[in-house]
Amino acid sequence: MPSIPSLLNLPNEVLFSILSFLSPVQLVEVQKTCRTLRTQAEDDLLWTLHVQRNVPSPLKSPSPCNSFKELYIAHHPYWFIPKHKIWFADKADEGSPMTGQIIVARYDHRRGCIEGYRLIAQHGPHDFHSWEWNPEVIIHEFNPQVQLWLDDPIIKLGLGVCGPGSRLGMTIMDLHGPGPAHGIRSKIFPALAIKKGREHHSMSLWPPAIIPAVDRVRNNSESKFENHQIRKWSEISEHAFRVRKWIDFGAFITQYGEGVMTFSTLLPESYTPTKEKPYQGVWVGDYSAHGCEFLLVMHRDRSDGTDSIPGERLQTLNPRVLFDDGSSPEFAEPRSMQGASNGVEEDPPECRGRLEAIKLTGDVNVPRGEFTWITEDLGHRGLLRVADEQMFKGARVVRSWGHIAGRGFHNGGWEELYSFPSARSALTDIAPDSYIPSQMILMSTDRLAQYWQEFGHISFYSRVNIDDFTRVEDD
Repeated sequence: MPSIPSLLNLPNEVLFSILSFLSPVQLVEVQKTCRTLRTQAEDDLLWTLHVQRNVPSPLKSPSPCNSFKELYIAHHPYWFIPKHKIWFADKADEGSPMTGQIIVARYDHRRGCIEGYRLIAQHGPHDFHSWEWNPEVIIHEFNPQVQLWLDDPIIKLGLGVCGPGSRLGMTIMDLHGPGPAHGIRSKIFPALAIKKGREHHSMSLWPPAIIPAVDRVRNNSESKFENHQIRKWSEISEHAFRVRKWIDFGAFITQYGEGVMTFSTLLPESYTPTKEKPYQGVWVGDYSAHGCEFLLVMHRDRSDGTDSIPGERLQTLNPRVLFDDGSSPEFAEPRSMQGASNGVEEDPPECRGRLEAIKLTGDVNVPRGEFTWITEDLGHRGLLRVADEQMFKGARVVRSWGHIAGRGFHNGGWEELYSFPSARSALTDIAPDSYIPSQMILMSTDRLAQYWQEFGHISFYSRVNIDDFTRVEDD
């Protein structure tokens, strides 16, 4: 008589613990082996774990599905979308490759849907003040109202959209409810990650290299990614996806105005503030006529091996302006601070390293995926003064670079990527981008102000708490 495999002799509790380390796809494979393991792998507690790992707060039930296994399968392989919460695209919904867009994804337990809505901001009341430290500068107050645009979802992945076997290709996404409506159609489909070591500077990749990422995907394809076939579950990137949109006029013209947006997420360690890096996060800034724009602020260590990258680029793009004492009169250290840079006192942890702000949404001057400002040293080497004027009293003021450019951002051929004739004809004022001296006013870990010296203008930035927008309230 054949002996019973030792695995099946284990207590159910131990077997459950072992199976809990398997992925959902592996659990399905285990179910094919024998009746005993099939029963164990179908334990709904195992599938509960996989669902709960992808939502911000525990679900009380699998409703509207009958089990957590059924719920998980219904949205496989797109559970990574609500798990990573925040996603930013290479172009806006209307197709502009310079502005981009940012969405917050969440799971709506009331309807069993995975949703993604644009994060938008309004400037708030326009109040004006004069600056006591420099009366020639007029300060425009910035109190942004940040919200989700719930009227027009970018993603709305409902239950029963298609069977699991068809999801390696495309999954139809119901954006605007049943019926023909206004003829807008869209599909969501996975992205194929570029394998490590195969990335090349000639490739158009998303996200940009200056944003940390687990993997990167192509964001430019003549076939609109029709020939990018994914044949295995393991090939799917869980940090990127694509949305294809077009207008359907019915039998006469099947598709018109087709466009593809590539979305990527942010690594939590790049935007989650810590005690040593309190300024990290997603922020919204005042960009005057361009409106509100979202940016990623990363707090870099000077010892992380990356501090030479921005410095080299700054000197290449704008060699006429360097932070040498005396080269710019506006950057001469005030006498009250001349003893602060002698290195006698060690900087506190939160005042070490530098800040890099990268646009997640952009404009026709400086697009998404580019630096908007860089504060090279938060410590004594970058310290200009401690503000004593009432509005910024007690705030550290440090040296900073502000990124500016002419319309069209003439740096590496953006005008070639701008694929709309009306946009190309508007690129009449193309000028190389450059970095200009600025002053960063560290008001608090939730509020920053940038003094653009050459413009005589102060821009404000406010922190955005992404978790505030992932919660779905019960009806």
